[in-house]
Amino acid sequence: MRLIAQLKVYSMRFYFSNKIFFVIISLFFIAISCSEETILYDDIDNPEYTINTLTLPLDKSKVFQAYPSGLGVSQNLFFGNLKGSENLFSLIEFTLFAGYLPPTQLSDLLADSIQVDSAMVFVQTTDSLSSSSTLSLYSVLADQDSIFSEDSTNFYSLADYTDFESVAKLIHEVSLESIMPDSAAASDTISFLFKDDNIDLIKEFLDTEQYPSRTMMLKASDDLDQLFTIKSEEAGGSYSPKLRVWYKAAVNDTTLIDTFVTFYGSRDISVVQPPEITLEDHDYVSLNSGSGNRSILQYDLNIIDDLTRNSIIKDAKLVLNVESSNLDEGDEFFVVIAALSDTVSNWSFTTFDTLSGMYENEDYSVDINFLVTRKVEDNKVELPIQNFIQLYKNNLIENHGLQIWSAPSNSPFDKVRLNSQNVEVLYVKP
Repeated sequence: MRLIAQLKVYSMRFYFSNKIFFVIISLFFIAISCSEETILYDDIDNPEYTINTLTLPLDKSKVFQAYPSGLGVSQNLFFGNLKGSENLFSLIEFTLFAGYLPPTQLSDLLADSIQVDSAMVFVQTTDSLSSSSTLSLYSVLADQDSIFSEDSTNFYSLADYTDFESVAKLIHEVSLESIMPDSAAASDTISFLFKDDNIDLIKEFLDTEQYPSRTMMLKASDDLDQLFTIKSEEAGGSYSPKLRVWYKAAVNDTTLIDTFVTFYGSRDISVVQPPEITLEDHDYVSLNSGSGNRSILQYDLNIIDDLTRNSIIKDAKLVLNVESSNLDEGDEFFVVIAALSDTVSNWSFTTFDTLSGMYENEDYSVDINFLVTRKVEDNKVELPIQNFIQLYKNNLIENHGLQIWSAPSNSPFDKVRLNSQNVEVLYVKP
């Protein structure tokens, strides 16, 4: 019996040993078969193979005007008349309820049991400015809610919205004579105080039953000829625009509570009259966020199709030299490049503007598998497209072209023209 038991044990050990062996062998062959697929590498050691070079010629290009939408997600609100552009105004919508418990609604502050003592609208800036210009605050007394869109309100679509300036009432004005960020806080506060004689102006804004828009307008005087920004709601936290109201509330016949509540900016946008798109822009990679000026480049990738299966793209940069720009010294300009996910049917200039003879409602969607941002430096921008070419080589992305545009962080006043050129590709051929 003991012998039989030992034989069973040895048999089980042999069975499991063989099973483990076959598992290891299977994993080994899987690893080998997987290694035959082309893989993305940023760097590889190449002691045996030489690095080869090829050139991708530019096949097609176009300039087009997309619907300007980046200003709604910018962390700044922009002011000034400069570089062939003009800031018309900026809009800020405030929250209906304060950020405290119990929840306090704007119109609650008009109750008979409430005595509003003072109020302040304050915004933050990281800019330094010494100007004789002024910044004016308006209450937009519209009879509807949600009077603007962060996605679609812009200079070209103003006719689709309330005439903001016609329903805007001036309620305060401050000087921009001495704006200097505190070294510790890295920002300066611009405040609009309402008290005593002008307290009724803010009370009118609080009446959301009659004026439900909860929107204020900021507008710089026409003589501001330099860029000035304040932080938008997108900046968040202490940078967000705020409305603070100090008041006394009667709890009963003998008790008053002296307190305050704060309402925060919930969304905002700058409306800018952008620089004009000219015929000369059509000859370059022209970029401007205010006008929606973008470009598309499509390179001939047939030579990539001829590479062997395991060829690995080591490096590929699209280098675009600055032909002209309106950037001032110290200005930063970021360029975004992404692969298109749809075919371009018209390679001539197109625009969303229905009043233009070149109108065409064509939406160029991008493939999120390839999207890169780089800064213009030394009068050029270097855009790495190695991963795009490798993805194309692996049949993971199609070559519909590369869309290039101005990053949302750029000023809507800034415009850059770049020269397109061929792309040099470094690759390893096994």
